[in-house]
Amino acid sequence: MYGQSGYWNKASRYLFAGISLVLLGYWVYRWQQGLVPYAAGGGADLAGFIRWLLGYVFLLAVILGAAWLNHRLLYRKLLSRQTPLHWAYFSWLLILWWILFELFQNLNGYATEIIIENWFVSLLCTLLIAVLTLAIDQPESRRKRAELEQDKMEAELHNLRAQLHPHFLFNTLNTIYSEALQEDQEQLATLIAELSGLLRFSFKHAKQARVTLHEEVDFLRRYIHLQQARLTSAQQQAVQINIADEFAEYWLPPLLVIPFVENAFVHGVFDGPDFFLQIELKVQDDYLRLQIANSRPVKKGTSGTGTGVSNTRQRLERLYQNNYLLVEDRTPDIYRLHLKFPLSLSA
Repeated sequence: MYGQSGYWNKASRYLFAGISLVLLGYWVYRWQQGLVPYAAGGGADLAGFIRWLLGYVFLLAVILGAAWLNHRLLYRKLLSRQTPLHWAYFSWLLILWWILFELFQNLNGYATEIIIENWFVSLLCTLLIAVLTLAIDQPESRRKRAELEQDKMEAELHNLRAQLHPHFLFNTLNTIYSEALQEDQEQLATLIAELSGLLRFSFKHAKQARVTLHEEVDFLRRYIHLQQARLTSAQQQAVQINIADEFAEYWLPPLLVIPFVENAFVHGVFDGPDFFLQIELKVQDDYLRLQIANSRPVKKGTSGTGTGVSNTRQRLERLYQNNYLLVEDRTPDIYRLHLKFPLSLSA
């Protein structure tokens, strides 16, 4: 029924409109037949039928409203925490079932003869709310998946454009590395080896959905070491790096931390007695925590944070929704960042 662009074509719209008009006429005719007994019985019967009909309409509206609130206030937040099998959400549904049962009992004056009826009705309403919540969530989930796929395709295309003959690049680096060793330039050889490791990680793991925390931290250490190598001795003394040595076997999306560290080195390094840069990375309660504080050069002004940081913010939002923290604090002299997001125990 859909055209190539995903929308209904002209013939499909005409078919849908025709079927809708036929059904509308048929149901109007049937309703007239159904209302004849009520009209013959007098206004009281008709008023009773209308109250009965409005009662079901009101009940349906309440269930739809409850499903919408359940989705907006609880469903997305609880499921974004990545709790195994989403037991938190299932526990909430049990509590909701009990609340509805007590509500129906209260409305019927706690009559013992309809306890079983209220039990089944409350169960049915809970199941309807759960099913409608899933139905409400489907368009948003599809949209987020499409956005993530689009981001992934754009990132891969960007990497392909940037990766001009990676094998040639690696071979060239290996040649320079060998020449540096022959000239007894061990420091230069070490830097070249670390640069090669960074490039290999970017080419190999950037397209993967998840990498181990050990790999991500190793990549971060290499990058920081390369950045420190270009600093003066005075600047190196003003840089404080505190990265935990031992990590459990966690997994996370690749390259989520490096843009913020890169931003600190690119925009925060300058010559002067006021320069400082502090980076702390640790794991706490299955969350990765990154804290950065650096001085800001007076002459540069506000130069922004770059495309990499902006794209990473979008990735965090689409990956974790409300289950992450990104706080930035800027003053004329100091920039501070606090990032926290959950880690996975499996790939």
